[in-house]
Amino acid sequence: MKKLLLFAMCTFFYCSYAQLPPNSFGEDFTLTDINGNEFNLHSTLDEGKTVILDLFATWCGPCWSYAETGVLEDLQEAYPNDVVCVAVEADPTTPASEIYNSGNGDWTTVIDYLLMDDPSGNVAEDYALAYYPTIYKICPDRMVTEVGQIGTVNAFMTEINSCTSAQYSKDARILSYNGATTFCGGSLDGGSVSIQNYSIGAAMTSCDILTKVNGQTVATTPWSGSIDTYQTATISLSPLNNIPDGANITFEVDYTGDMDTSNNTLNPGILGSTGTSNEVSLSLTTDNWGVETSWELIGPNGTVDSGGGYGNYETTNLDWNLEPGCYVFTIYDSYGDGLEASMWGSYDDGQVTLTDNNSGTVLWTAVQFESEGSVAFEVLAQFDITESSDVEISLFPNPFKDYTNLSVYSQSGKNMNISIYNTIGEVVYNNHVALAKGLNNIKLEPSDLLPGTYYINMIVDGKNNLKTFTIIK
Repeated sequence: MKKLLLFAMCTFFYCSYAQLPPNSFGEDFTLTDINGNEFNLHSTLDEGKTVILDLFATWCGPCWSYAETGVLEDLQEAYPNDVVCVAVEADPTTPASEIYNSGNGDWTTVIDYLLMDDPSGNVAEDYALAYYPTIYKICPDRMVTEVGQIGTVNAFMTEINSCTSAQYSKDARILSYNGATTFCGGSLDGGSVSIQNYSIGAAMTSCDILTKVNGQTVATTPWSGSIDTYQTATISLSPLNNIPDGANITFEVDYTGDMDTSNNTLNPGILGSTGTSNEVSLSLTTDNWGVETSWELIGPNGTVDSGGGYGNYETTNLDWNLEPGCYVFTIYDSYGDGLEASMWGSYDDGQVTLTDNNSGTVLWTAVQFESEGSVAFEVLAQFDITESSDVEISLFPNPFKDYTNLSVYSQSGKNMNISIYNTIGEVVYNNHVALAKGLNNIKLEPSDLLPGTYYINMIVDGKNNLKTFTIIK
């Protein structure tokens, strides 16, 4: 494992979470301290106090050393109306009795603020504990940020004074997105978003969630219920289809009378797929902790391939011949630092690369992806086209926004079938047209299609005429 003791930390062996991102929502918990008094997190926050949460383990030497500094005890004593310091023994594999008799000593002699045990391990799980000690600041509005082993009371108060709070009588904010971070085949699973009532003293009872693609609203999800100040609600979203590659997907809470719209929009960085041929290769070199690395390739029919259990600096090269369809490659690092070993000293980094072998295009490459990195790609359908010679076809304008003109010159009256395909060969539009002899002008208005690139195939007498076009917003 990494030499975290250089940073006065103990590694967290029984699970492998990455730390919470700054300004994550703090899940509520209730525990009983060593004196038999019940502590509830959200009730304490509702008093307007900031909670400093010290997650430690009785066997952790650096945890003991930090407790011995007395800085949290001094903070609690100096600012009892502003802060509540809470120490939680967060390793469920150690008995509560070790608080009084551990290898380090009696913890009650170095911790003179709220001290409690969590035998369930739920707090460690909810707060993504990755190493000991982890020190979190939890503001009254439930937002959590890791602050680390701060050494002075004044430095702690600087952090505490940076907490924000509700300022308006009507204010909703969107907190997070929980769902797929990649989409393929133009489709994204629904997922969900979390919203928070940031109004002072008023319940929030309804709002809409707007899903936007390239700035255009493509779905509206209504929500109704009742949440008080700082309470949250999770809203399930419907799946999206016909999303163009490279689209920017955002979510917005639309709350009537909202007095602060600066916190209404969320851009989770959802990435679209990359088109590729059927010949795709994987090149993977692990770092000095190869055992932490694993990966999987999921295709249209489930798992295509996977790997793990590597040695240090082990190299793997694989070639795949894939069927047309949508694929998602995901690589995992159980510690949460990707393949970037150099951050821990004189170690070489690893690297992962996916390549389209036919074109030589690198589909994705990464060294640092924290706990998980993912990329979606589409093996494109191969069209077997024999073009017709007795019709002349043109599209103008191309690209277009609302409509395009399809001009077809036919030497005789014909029947023509028009099909529009997305980039993986799925039919998204179909129409039948009777052609007159001579020039035919056909106005195409595929209003249901989102911006992106498409194929249009016009079949006359069983022969194909394939063109590409692009819809812009």
